Amino acid sequence: MLRVWLCIAVIGGLVGCGGSEASKALPKTVPAKGIVTLDAKPLPDATLTFIPRGGTKGIECYGSTNEKGEFSMKQLRGENGAPPGDYTVVVSRYLKPDGKAIALGSSEMPADVGAVESLSPRYSDPTSSTLSALVPAAGGEFKFELKSR
Repeated sequence: MLRVWLCIAVIGGLVGCGGSEASKALPKTVPAKGIVTLDAKPLPDATLTFIPRGGTKGIECYGSTNEKGEFSMKQLRGENGAPPGDYTVVVSRYLKPDGKAIALGSSEMPADVGAVESLSPRYSDPTSSTLSALVPAAGGEFKFELKSR
């Protein structure tokens, strides 16, 4: 249930908030991009969330993977990239009963269409994710190699 609420919060922030005033107060971002694989194959249609931890300034950053597993991050209600700092990384991929993924920003809520999280909580649960990223001042490229087992 926590993952569903996290997804709703991210999508709600994308749809309902923003504007030039909101982005002025946010820290500067640097390029943050990369690739996600699952069992050594590109993972399409996944959503990534970088959650600041420690002294990292700013708010969550998000991105989604294309069919090659590539992603670029964007600060929620802000600029492309992510502020330099330390992040917990959450990778989520909700699949509908027909096997199709729900895209980031979709009007469909996972619970409303019977979608379930297809990735292990060690990647998809913000409270237990084992993934992290340290974004340097010049920006960075990241590779997240997920395993299904």
